[in-house]
This record gives sequence, structure tokens and C-alpha cells, in this order.
Amino acid sequence: MAVPVSDSRILRTLRLVAAGLVALVSVTLLASAASAQTNETGPYGGTVPTVQGTSTVPETQPTVLPRTETRGLAFTGGDVLGLVAIGGGAVVVGSALVLAARRRRSLELA
Repeated sequence: MAVPVSDSRILRTLRLVAAGLVALVSVTLLASAASAQTNETGPYGGTVPTVQGTSTVPETQPTVLPRTETRGLAFTGGDVLGLVAIGGGAVVVGSALVLAARRRRSLELA
């Protein structure tokens, strides 16, 4: 039994919305669980140990040598934004190609 074209578009839209909601809810719940960790008690739970006793202070300050090593730029949020833009563009182009192929196929069948 064939489903009318208008019904299949509605079902496709509903499936897309449902998948988006599932992804949004799961990311929201998982992110909140991961960010609930605090570091008040140390990385492994319990209290942070304190050491009792004498402390030794060096009599002379260590000499600081000038920094001669140069490194590249840090990986920042701007770099991540560029990668996200490239990925989003790839999704848009892929979706457009799939829609064009489906439209061409549906015109051939008609």
C-alpha cells in the first residue's frame, strides 16, 4: 500500500523533529550530569590532605632564564568555530544533493 506524497512529507518532518528532540534532550541531560562534578573535595573524593611539619624555603631565589623557545598559536575557540562551519556546510551540501536526487527520482517515476 503506497503512502500519499503529502503524508510521507509530514511523516518525514515529524521523524526529523523527533530525532532532533531526542538528540537535544540527551545532550542536555548528559552535559548537566558531567558538569555536576565539583573539585571541592579533590579529584578522587574525600578531603584534600594537608601535611604537618616544617617547610624548607630555599635561601636563594632560582635564576630565571629568558625564554628562547617559540611555539605556534594556541588552539582557540575561533579554530573550533571554523571547523564547525566547515562541518555545517558539508551537512547542508549533502542534504541538498540528497533532496535533488530524490526529486529527480520522483519525477522519473511520475
